[in-house]
Amino acid sequence: MTKCSPEFQSLADDGLRQFAQTGSDTLSTTLTSDDLNAFQASYPGFRARDFPPIKTLTLFMRQVGSDTKSCRHALIDEARDQAVRGNKPSNTTTSAYTKARQRLTEESIKTLLLTSGNNLENASPESYLWHQRRVLITDGSTLLMQDTKKNQKEYPQPSTQKKGLASLFSESLF
Repeated sequence: MTKCSPEFQSLADDGLRQFAQTGSDTLSTTLTSDDLNAFQASYPGFRARDFPPIKTLTLFMRQVGSDTKSCRHALIDEARDQAVRGNKPSNTTTSAYTKARQRLTEESIKTLLLTSGNNLENASPESYLWHQRRVLITDGSTLLMQDTKKNQKEYPQPSTQKKGLASLFSESLF
């Protein structure tokens, strides 16, 4: 795959299709091809191989959204989808995917999340207001991270937590 190949050019469309963002309804503009292409452009100089940033992101989203949270199951699902579309199934070995996933930056993912949130808010019709007010919803998601010095510096433990205990972090994807 090269950066100009038709396969590479269709990665954004595949990602949108995976997350039901291809309809004609207003909320299908939450993520657009332009948003995903901007995400891809935030990785200048990447090597176009099996896991370019857009594909890695969609696999990561699939993995996080699955019941098992398994890298291997995400890759197996992707290979199955490729076979159904008549394409050569992807490799299901996890090492290249996990290395590609580590290359995703927190900043690029945050930017994409903010963009999709703004797109959603802009696409929401006035009829979605409750008593003429916006309703904000939080889901209470948490994330476990390694208790390294670097993570402690970036995401310090709450002052109420005893020093030296592993923390639950809810502010980061990594």
